[in-house]
Amino acid sequence: GVGKKNEEEEEEKKKKTTTNWKYGYMSTTEKSNSYSLTLPRASFLHKDYLDLYIMAMPRPIYLYVAQHFECEDIAMSFFVSSLTGGKPPLVTDYWAVKSMVKLYSEKKISGGKDHKSARDKCVDRFAEVLGVKEDGEWGPLQTAELVHDVDDPMFGYGAEPEDWDGMDELSLSSVRLKELVVTMKELKTKSYNDQLKWLKRKKYVTMKEAKKVGMIEKTEEWEKRWRSGEDET
Repeated sequence: GVGKKNEEEEEEKKKKTTTNWKYGYMSTTEKSNSYSLTLPRASFLHKDYLDLYIMAMPRPIYLYVAQHFECEDIAMSFFVSSLTGGKPPLVTDYWAVKSMVKLYSEKKISGGKDHKSARDKCVDRFAEVLGVKEDGEWGPLQTAELVHDVDDPMFGYGAEPEDWDGMDELSLSSVRLKELVVTMKELKTKSYNDQLKWLKRKKYVTMKEAKKVGMIEKTEEWEKRWRSGEDET
């Protein structure tokens, strides 16, 4: 009948307008100065999204991540986009992105031979379920600008680089935030080489703390924490 014909036409139209999405790498993002998906470790998220992830994430996505130990970053990014009219989460400052340390995990989320294809499937399926595809209820997913100022690589990087000089640290109630603002203001007066030295020191301190508790793979502390039991069996 007419109804069935209309349904078939709509389905055919949907196939033509909806594409299969794939996962892209950070290197591509930095070359194009644009992005539509972020890793949680490189994004600035309100803590409420963490609660909403547990309470409101569509169960098929939530259970897939819990059972397969992968694609939680894609799920969070698209989830935020579905709640913000398709906008991707903000990319954080350069120093925060580049000072991160990779910690050991017994169940590796990445690195397998099928890792890329699995992430491609997650991108395509999660975008569809969360309604951020071209024809989605909460989309389409938007592309945001990644500022990458070559004249100021340390502070001219991210979605919305912070105006540290415009901040009044005396008006802040958080001691930690006050210290951060003071540090950033002082760092801005330094040369780029001195800024990089500061960044390397920050990463070294973080690495040292992680190494001490056995979270850096293939170190003596890591062997003692994670492999000592294997020698006894």
